[in-house]
Amino acid sequence: MTTPKRAYTDVLPPVVVEREETASGQVAPDDPGRLPEATRRVLLQLLKGPYILRSRHPKLWPALVVGEAVIRERLGDLFLVLVLDHDRGLAFVRNFEAPEVEVPKVIRSAPLTLIDTALVLFLREHRLKAEATADRVYVGRDEIDDHLGVYQPDTGVDAVAFGKRVNASVNKMKEASVLLETKEPDRFEVSSILDLVFDADEVLAVTRELRALVGEDAAAPDGDEEDGDDDAGDAGPDGDDDDAGEAGPDVDEEDGDDAGPDGDDDDTAEAGPDAPRDVEDGGRP
Repeated sequence: MTTPKRAYTDVLPPVVVEREETASGQVAPDDPGRLPEATRRVLLQLLKGPYILRSRHPKLWPALVVGEAVIRERLGDLFLVLVLDHDRGLAFVRNFEAPEVEVPKVIRSAPLTLIDTALVLFLREHRLKAEATADRVYVGRDEIDDHLGVYQPDTGVDAVAFGKRVNASVNKMKEASVLLETKEPDRFEVSSILDLVFDADEVLAVTRELRALVGEDAAAPDGDEEDGDDDAGDAGPDGDDDDAGEAGPDVDEEDGDDAGPDGDDDDTAEAGPDAPRDVEDGGRP
């Protein structure tokens, strides 16, 4: 007796399920990148410095918030730390610090001169006074000139030479995105990056030291002023750009990048905010 053949076999062939490929950020067939394009643009802006500001980078900010974890990881691979303030809508990078281990300094900084330091303090005080009443703080060039005029030595430096120093300091703050240009000529918005560089107590402490330095410089011959500038640059608290200010962002710049914030030496103030005394080369807070 023969067994009838079944129409269907007892064992079905294995079902092959095609797995969906992980989303790739490739922008071209030969692009080795794997992160989403928006996330890569955020990383690039953070590395260029001086910082990402929600109001000025409306396309980058959402990508930063969504990709925060992977962005922190990628920056960590480069010995950098992400400083992210959701309330102020501000983000920048600082050098990673490990007291027990010597690690490379990616963000580099340049010391502030006496006039630079006086200007930064003036702008921070401006923000402190307006903190309770205004979100955005503005300052005119005339106010800056009036305030810095008290730092002109009585002898040895004429008005034209001193004016050039003031112009250089204003330009440095513009390049570091501490002073943000507006549609009105000679009127600037003061960046909130300074809030992360100086708290109120630090402002008072550095102001006292600065006044002491100015008192000494007034009695010294003009040739000593440069030394006073260097000391003033070191008077501030450590701040963070390739810096910011790490002003903040150290106002710094990374090696090999000409944008940074903060933004070029190996020792850098962190866009961050290690920066009342240091401003990152290339404009990093």
